[in-house]
Amino acid sequence: MTGAVTLPEGEAHIWYAWTATCDTPALRAYYRSLLSRQEKERLERFAFEHLKLEYLVTRALCRTVLSAYANVPPGCWRFRANGYGRPEIDAGDGLPQLRFNLSNARSLVACVTTRTVDAGIDVEDTDRSGETVSIADRYFSPPELLALHALPADRQRLRFFELWTLKESYIKARGMGLSIPLDQFSFLLPGPPIRIAFEPGLADMAAEWQFALFHPDERHLMALGLCRAQTPPFRLRLRETVPGPKLDWTDVPGATEGD
Repeated sequence: MTGAVTLPEGEAHIWYAWTATCDTPALRAYYRSLLSRQEKERLERFAFEHLKLEYLVTRALCRTVLSAYANVPPGCWRFRANGYGRPEIDAGDGLPQLRFNLSNARSLVACVTTRTVDAGIDVEDTDRSGETVSIADRYFSPPELLALHALPADRQRLRFFELWTLKESYIKARGMGLSIPLDQFSFLLPGPPIRIAFEPGLADMAAEWQFALFHPDERHLMALGLCRAQTPPFRLRLRETVPGPKLDWTDVPGATEGD
């Protein structure tokens, strides 16, 4: 199914898929058939099977979602990286304007699409092992650290992930990755709305940004950043799907209004 979904200028669509529901021999074979030669080579470099599955689902989600908006078969999309490594559509004549961004965590992958505005998405498994709050001192801004450590201890871990995913969504939307120092901008939580503030040396305008947080389940957290400039708040549509030859989805309630 190509070109069957409408994406108005003032909307952002957030698609996500659970890798476990995509793990069938038929779907794996279909996903592999969509990959370019370079993508197939990268797939084979993953040492663990769960990482191969995440990669397959991420690429298939991206390709099938883009084809839902355009009359382009999923296997025909071509991509390039910007100067900081962010993947973008290698647009040719006649292709519609589309912007996208991808993220994956253990068992979950996500893709955000817009017509023309830059967007960033990040998903995190909040049950993952490793350092969390203890690394905030190295990356967060002084206002964020002050607010984080003022919280009761049992609420700090979730706040860490909220701040981390929001920061990732911002730098991904900017398309500059970690070349933007994470301590040069601050998120003011809780919302709504979720607000951002910049240090004087970081040239940006807080009023041009829109952010949102979602909880696809009790374990995962998803953050969206949109550089909507002077336009009204975007309408956000959250959709759960299983990428396949026919892209079906379920609209997730409670996540359709921009803030």
